[in-house]
Amino acid sequence: MGGYMIKIENFDKIIPSGITYGGHSGSKKGIIYNNERWFLKYPKSTKSMDIENLSYTTSPLSEYLASHIYSLLGFDTHETLLGISNGKVVVACKDFLNQSETILDYNSIKNDYDKNIEEKIENLFSSNSNRTLTDLEETIIIMNNNTYFKKVPELKLRFWDMFIVDAFINNNDRNDNNWGLILDRNNMNLRLSPIYDNGASFYSKSPDEKLINALSDNFKKKQLIYDNCKNIFSENGKPINPLKYIEKMQNEDCNEALLRVFPKINLTEIKNLIDSIPNEYKSIPIISINQKELYYESLTYKYNILETIYNTLKNN
Repeated sequence: MGGYMIKIENFDKIIPSGITYGGHSGSKKGIIYNNERWFLKYPKSTKSMDIENLSYTTSPLSEYLASHIYSLLGFDTHETLLGISNGKVVVACKDFLNQSETILDYNSIKNDYDKNIEEKIENLFSSNSNRTLTDLEETIIIMNNNTYFKKVPELKLRFWDMFIVDAFINNNDRNDNNWGLILDRNNMNLRLSPIYDNGASFYSKSPDEKLINALSDNFKKKQLIYDNCKNIFSENGKPINPLKYIEKMQNEDCNEALLRVFPKINLTEIKNLIDSIPNEYKSIPIISINQKELYYESLTYKYNILETIYNTLKNN
């Protein structure tokens, strides 16, 4: 991909499909593209987020980049295109469901009643009432006992694979609604959904000034990339730093996921992908030089951490 620049699509005159799409990641518009159903995801305004010097998140860019990194690693990922619409950077996502299919997300799966699971979770929280974040131990209990995870054991492997990759690409919002299964209502068959909804990756709410400061100061760079690495999970009532969790090597499922995922990471391919995104399209900014530099430095920094852990696990 070296030297190649991806095509930025212009969706201003695209045909609407009349289909609406839910979710919490910003406005969406159903479209017909190449005679197929797609939808556009628009950047979310930062007016209510108390973020200075940034009018909109860069989530469409993050969605595109993170999804293509997942694809480079060999995962089934929803198809995405980068484009512009109404003067804004957008990402087009292909609708991967057919007429008879529906998403059975983790939020629905975990609500499938099971007395045994409920008792285990009640015991878990008997000494810990802080449930403001998603408790990782609760998720583990559900994955080890829930009927749907028994029917499709690959779903548990997918969770831990995403735990590793999301830490690598700084996706801090793998929430209950953006991973799970696809249910075919005609025959009730279940299969893994493609990996989707990756827009909270790559510092999508950070203005360029913050990126410049991090690039020019090693302490701030470490804070941004390592110390402040987040996901949605908590452990013992405290937020988890996924990189530090992986470093502990205390969870065998997490360890096995790192052993599966790390050999697939090719930094040269990823750098070529980042470099292939044009800085602007018809005077509309797409990605800044600072973003490109920080994204690659962040991935390299985390790669080195994961490599150390991988070698330790492999040699034990």
